[in-house]
Amino acid sequence: MSAGPADTELPHQLDCFVGREDELAGIAKLLRNGRLITLLGPAGAGKSRIASELAARVQRRYEHGVRVVDLGGLTGTELVGQRVAAAVGIAEQPGTALVETVTAELRGKELLLVLDNCEHLAQACGELVVQLLRRCGGLRVLVTSREVLQLPGEMIHPIGELPLADAVRLFVERARAVAPGFADPGTGERHAELELICTRLDCLPFAVELAARLVRLLPLTDIIAGLDDRFAMLAATSRGFDTRHRDLRAALEWSYELLEPAEQALFRRLSVLPGGFGIDLAAAVGDTPASSMVPLMSSLESKSVIAASTECHGRFRQLESVRYFAGRKLDEAGERVAATDRLVDWLTGIAEPLTRSFTTSGAVLDRLGSELSNLRTGVEYLRGGTDDRLLLLESALARCRQRLGIAADGRERLASALRMPDASPAYRTLAWEQASWLAGWHDAHRESAECARQAVATGAEHGNAALLGRALQALGFAEQVRGDYPAATSSFARCLSHVRTLDEPMSVGLCLNNLAWARILDGDLDGAGEALAEAAPIYRRHAEPVRRAALLHTNGVLALRRDDVAAAANHFVDSLRSLPDRGSLIWPYAVEGLAVGALRGGDVERGLRLAGLAGVHRSGVGDPWWRDLVSLAVADARGRVPERRANALLDEGRALSPHDGERYALTGERPTGPTAHPDLPLTGRQFGVATLLVEGLTNRQIAGRLRISERTVETHLDHIRTKLDLRSRAQVAAWAATRQPVRR
Repeated sequence: MSAGPADTELPHQLDCFVGREDELAGIAKLLRNGRLITLLGPAGAGKSRIASELAARVQRRYEHGVRVVDLGGLTGTELVGQRVAAAVGIAEQPGTALVETVTAELRGKELLLVLDNCEHLAQACGELVVQLLRRCGGLRVLVTSREVLQLPGEMIHPIGELPLADAVRLFVERARAVAPGFADPGTGERHAELELICTRLDCLPFAVELAARLVRLLPLTDIIAGLDDRFAMLAATSRGFDTRHRDLRAALEWSYELLEPAEQALFRRLSVLPGGFGIDLAAAVGDTPASSMVPLMSSLESKSVIAASTECHGRFRQLESVRYFAGRKLDEAGERVAATDRLVDWLTGIAEPLTRSFTTSGAVLDRLGSELSNLRTGVEYLRGGTDDRLLLLESALARCRQRLGIAADGRERLASALRMPDASPAYRTLAWEQASWLAGWHDAHRESAECARQAVATGAEHGNAALLGRALQALGFAEQVRGDYPAATSSFARCLSHVRTLDEPMSVGLCLNNLAWARILDGDLDGAGEALAEAAPIYRRHAEPVRRAALLHTNGVLALRRDDVAAAANHFVDSLRSLPDRGSLIWPYAVEGLAVGALRGGDVERGLRLAGLAGVHRSGVGDPWWRDLVSLAVADARGRVPERRANALLDEGRALSPHDGERYALTGERPTGPTAHPDLPLTGRQFGVATLLVEGLTNRQIAGRLRISERTVETHLDHIRTKLDLRSRAQVAAWAATRQPVRR
């Protein structure tokens, strides 16, 4: 589903915007006349803040709003497209180039895309922007960078220092935030001191703000004296410094010198954490006693060299320029290797549970996911060496990224890591297992099975029952997808035997459910029933609602295989009722089970409506055997009624909201939505396509939902626009949204 309204995508500012009104008006005018505007200027000039302020002011011009993409924390060029995809609310599609997926999402939309902090990824940004602008006519792009992208049609707006009066206003506003009694007299010696501070800081907003926050600690005369010393020193040494931060070094160096030695050490070491940090990670990387961390972090935050996260309570970050400066100090102190080693040690401790339990705890994955950028730093540090922790961290990184729908380079990275000799069998087993899942994600099923076999062989050597069980589970699924049901049954049975030795009751239940499904596919219905009977009390005691719904679905499938349509329907109804919401992955499969049962019971109308409903809301193709079972049932039903009637019934189901669809599935109550109005100008199939536009789906995603070709979707959209006299996808979506039943 696409991201929500654009105003939720803009960062919420915590302080007021000062000055630059004429510049904002000029940039807004450029956006009316051009499609690619670059805000060009040095670090600390306020490019990001200007872009955010402008986006907030002009967002109503764009039918689909504004998306802001912060690239400042990225270190790899391959991540640019992934970050843009995340901003527009889409996930990577297996087998499709990411740029194609993004283009399909944005084509036909009127949207402003803000790419913030592009200078270190200028080439990658330029390549992506060219493709998007050439293929998405309603798109406008606003870039902030210290480097011109050098693209056709690029319009440059330089962002430099603030006018002196605005710089003084900014200083006073920020000073009042930390010292409410602070005031500018407007004239006289005190006002002259303010002007002098701003002038010495080149009137660059970031440097001015750093100085203003120190008025709580120092009088203005002391601030001026400190600036005099530091500017003199930096003037003599600035040639050897990266020009990217030359404009800020005076303010940053001065702020650094104001820190106590223990604060300086922690400040330097935190620079290895591009993804931010909590107190525990900061203590580990800083090699600092836990008892000292709260006062140290509080002091650093109060001196504005770290910032509290606005998104996650208890988490902090260093601004990019500050972190770059701190990294230089880290290198000068010769501490980078030791600090990064401590990061790797900490990450290893967080990731180790992946090798010790059969089921991966959601809490473990959540924790690893919150450290994704730091995890990537640890992996990059280890890559190319002989430290076998690379296998553990590469596996954790791949698992977290796959959880987010990102799997572009995981296979190659794991394959490279697995070439490491003399690695821990536990880490090697985990890496082979993750490689198997990634290969399956990319529909490389032969490779998936081979990786799983390698995981099983290595896991047997290691002797860890949990890890060997996970390897056997991966092998079972790989064999099942390939249609080798006897082999899958054997692998799941072996998996179960190992998991029984663990003190993990729910893991035993999961294995029993997997084994039951494989036995159903293999035709061993009695064996499947035995596994499900053993699993039932475990699920009642230990499983959350979604897992209970999955077990009930398996029971329903077994009843279908036994031709007990009534029992199957009861299981599928119970499965639906067990789910806490309609967003669960199991929801459409339970509806499909009811559809198959209805069709086998001779209720063609109900069965086809439910099949249409489930097909719209199912996110993937699922198990091939189940997909074929549903398809055969639908095909048989279509042969029993006129084609036009069959299509109409399927379209009626596709047009239902999840709420009305579930009510129909559970009670048989006929829906009272769009299909009840004969005056609608669209056919049922066309209305189904239109309602999927409301969810923000691309043509490819709609085609997958409806099991039709992408070209057919395009044809339907052309007909819809013609019938409704509408010009854009957004207008069609708006029209359909007003005709959907209200979800209660």
